[in-house]
Amino acid sequence: MVCLCIPIAFTMIQQSMSNNTIWQTVKALFVKPTESVFVERAIEVSIQRNTYGAKIRDDEHQNHLLQKAISIYLAKHLDMTSKPGRYELIESEPVPQQKDEEDMPNDRHYDWYAGGYVDSDDTAIRKLRVGALPPLNEYVNVGDHLEFSHNMITEDENGNALTSGAKQVYFLRSYHPDGSDFIDAFVNKAFDYYKEIQMAKQKKDKSRYMYTPQATEPLSFKRYALSDEKTFDSLFFDEKAPLLSLLNDFLNKTGKFAIAGFPYKLGLLLHGPPGTGKTSLIKAIAQHTKRHIVNISLSQIKTNQELMDLLFDLKFTVPGEDLPVNLTMNKVVFVMEDIDCASNVVHKRAEVEPPSEAEVASFMQKVEDGKLDKDMFDTMDKLEKSSKMKSSSSSDKLNLAGLLNVLDGVVDAPGRLLIMTTNHPEKLDPALIRPGRVNKKMLLGLMSPRHVACMVEHYFDIELTIKQKQTIVDCMATISPAQVEQMCAEHDTIDSFLDALANI
Repeated sequence: MVCLCIPIAFTMIQQSMSNNTIWQTVKALFVKPTESVFVERAIEVSIQRNTYGAKIRDDEHQNHLLQKAISIYLAKHLDMTSKPGRYELIESEPVPQQKDEEDMPNDRHYDWYAGGYVDSDDTAIRKLRVGALPPLNEYVNVGDHLEFSHNMITEDENGNALTSGAKQVYFLRSYHPDGSDFIDAFVNKAFDYYKEIQMAKQKKDKSRYMYTPQATEPLSFKRYALSDEKTFDSLFFDEKAPLLSLLNDFLNKTGKFAIAGFPYKLGLLLHGPPGTGKTSLIKAIAQHTKRHIVNISLSQIKTNQELMDLLFDLKFTVPGEDLPVNLTMNKVVFVMEDIDCASNVVHKRAEVEPPSEAEVASFMQKVEDGKLDKDMFDTMDKLEKSSKMKSSSSSDKLNLAGLLNVLDGVVDAPGRLLIMTTNHPEKLDPALIRPGRVNKKMLLGLMSPRHVACMVEHYFDIELTIKQKQTIVDCMATISPAQVEQMCAEHDTIDSFLDALANI
């Protein structure tokens, strides 16, 4: 009987030689593992479910990224042919960009998962692929003298359910004398491969985004892709040429920005009635400077430190991204829209008139005459203590001083571009918009006949006749850029547009 088993055993050994040495296979068949003959390493992640059933992880040590890296690496390099296993959706590898696609127009975006420019509808699906991985709770030979096991632990040693949620643990073990080195090499190779994918992803992504902070702890951001549709070509206002000159000097460090010691930052205040193009101008500035937009809502910011972190850290945690997005100051436009409505801290401070000489003299006389009784002093003492306690408990609450310190404090921000908008500039504190913090104040008002004619020529792609231009002048009423743009969209011919303009 033993003689019959020997050929079967050697056949099994030969079949497994592609993944291990004969000695390792024999040992795996006949030698029971003990703690003294193998090295084992564990990568552990705690997993819980929130009230909506979604999976949340303990990301403090970023072990979930290391586990993800190993899964992607195994799906790529481990041959699961004729082996038991399971399927998982994992992140796709980037496809090299074709040279003839480098200058593709911006109406379609480059999708590194697809290796080309595509519409946005199926991008989420293209990010994933089906990968074959080893079964759960079972050691599998993965080559290089290593075995791997993916374990889901839901109970403690006594069989009781874990109160802190399940644990996902990746085990790597080796029976080789240098097993520790083999494990380290494998983990490093897997993580290097993962980093290559992430770097390729960032390199291929040419999109600009708008980052909007969410009311979460810790702070996270929603991210929306920006288009290049709104440019200065479709904006018409008196300050257009001076603004473009200022922006180009800022971008190229020419003019005043080329002078040593001149602050290399740009602050703009846009004000005017609703519909006069403040938001459109922000989009055009972001497109012209090739920068992302970061929205800052002072109503969501509670402390001065939060504001400082938001404007200087430049790390944006985005759902769906494994790591925070790191940007630089010269890649961002900070925007504070409707700043007068967002927070009272920017409002003009009330002026307190000092007491008159007669009032001071009267008070001092009462002190000398002893007419200020002890009760009044006790009350004043209580009010002072109460004020100090209140001040201490909210010492870092967002205030105007903190905002001014961020905009123009000791910590410099070379390359920063900040835009504030308001419908009521008279409400703002003068210190907020003084020279040095704001380089240029721009009133965006109703359109002049000349600018209406320019916008009409742009959207109808025609050159107006002298008579048509005069018609615009004759029937011109108070009209905003938003109204003119809407009318251009509603009418197919210049004649119908002029008729509608005359009836306003």
